[in-house]
Amino acid sequence: MLVIDKYAYTNRIVGWSPQRKAMFWLLGMVIAFQPLLWLKPILLVLVAWNTMYLTQVSFHQYLKWFYAIIPFLLLSIVGIVFTVSHDARTIYGPVHLFNLYWGVSRSMLPQALRITLQALTAIVCTYWFALTTPFQQIIAFLKWLHLPNILIEETMLMYRFIFIFVEAFEQIHQAQKLRFGYDNIRLMIHSSGILAKMLFEQVMVNYQNMTYALDAKLYDGEFYVKGREKK
Repeated sequence: MLVIDKYAYTNRIVGWSPQRKAMFWLLGMVIAFQPLLWLKPILLVLVAWNTMYLTQVSFHQYLKWFYAIIPFLLLSIVGIVFTVSHDARTIYGPVHLFNLYWGVSRSMLPQALRITLQALTAIVCTYWFALTTPFQQIIAFLKWLHLPNILIEETMLMYRFIFIFVEAFEQIHQAQKLRFGYDNIRLMIHSSGILAKMLFEQVMVNYQNMTYALDAKLYDGEFYVKGREKK
């Protein structure tokens, strides 16, 4: 069982119907992407606190689930704000190189900050739903919506492998820290390369193990789950 499943099956609102929890999640996503900026940090703090209260997860453990996500978010933001221009006045901290100015775009930085806040709020809301809703309820809810089976199966596989990836990242990263793999920049670069390689290998191993498990259960191309649950 993944760590996230333990909280999903033992939280304070595990008995709620998945429809009700999905409505709260959808409301959070709407607020995350609506134009009023001041609502987003309020929602982010409230949902994060509510998640820790309902699941009784520690603040440290909660933050650890962002370790595998934040690097990808930062790379996306760098791609938005980093620019090259002939006019140094359009750039924060311009560096003159090859007759051009390199640096952070003045016009794109506010937009990048808004996108970051939106993404973090959406991630927090999604964690709330994932940590309070057992996976069986999620699949039952998708069937309740009468979505195509192929879409439900793709969702199920993506869900499992995302959190398998996160858990593998935590385990490998912790093992490297215990071996002082991030004590300096050289070691950090070396350890990061090893981490990426081992993550790829671990995902492939987990995929192969899942294939063996499905073969042992005579998998015929369709996942059978309970239909609509009672509210």
